[in-house]
Amino acid sequence: MQQSMELLVVTLAQTVARKDTEVFSRIRSIGDTLRSAQGLVSFRYYRSRGNEAYYFILTTWQDEESWLSAQERHNPMHLLLATAELLTSQPEQWLMYYIWGYSRPIAPPTLANAHFITVRSQHVDLVQKGWLQGLHQQSLQSSLAFAFFARSQTPGPGSASPPNIAGNKEQGYMQTSILLCFLSWASELEREEFYMNPNYQTITKFIEGIGNMRVLPLEPIPI
Repeated sequence: MQQSMELLVVTLAQTVARKDTEVFSRIRSIGDTLRSAQGLVSFRYYRSRGNEAYYFILTTWQDEESWLSAQERHNPMHLLLATAELLTSQPEQWLMYYIWGYSRPIAPPTLANAHFITVRSQHVDLVQKGWLQGLHQQSLQSSLAFAFFARSQTPGPGSASPPNIAGNKEQGYMQTSILLCFLSWASELEREEFYMNPNYQTITKFIEGIGNMRVLPLEPIPI
């Protein structure tokens, strides 16, 4: 499958939990700043669900040239670092290209999960094919509200290792590639139905054999 020319920039910021009100205000301010960016196609914001405190920012740009032109004033990572006292570590950022997308407009998402899939570079095409075959199944799509599948730019500036969440201590990322499967649902019931689906079970078992997957639970922030 041919990848999109649009560039997806994924930014993850681990934040100080006790300062969440200030962090939330800062994230909204960053959104206001991004609205004026030339070449910006869309942006979405999410916050963590659960015990970890982090924010997840998705920005889509017309192409890599547009993104490079926006670096000085509209890079979410740089904007986050302007208030570094609200962060617990350096923000992480990945440059990716879309390879699949799905949207069910009548089902606005209320919760989401970001699946970071890490595999050795020689296996990335095989894993990509396996995920796409599963995601194309109507039985999986019917549970989703909004979803996409993307692949890290290789090689490219701004790429990072998978997020260090939930005890991720795997080594050797210099020889690996990263895929992102972003899924969201209109309800907890639909999320449960998705994960219980045999097609999804087949996908995850396949990945367990040749790679690693970390899941970030998220909830959307209204823009």
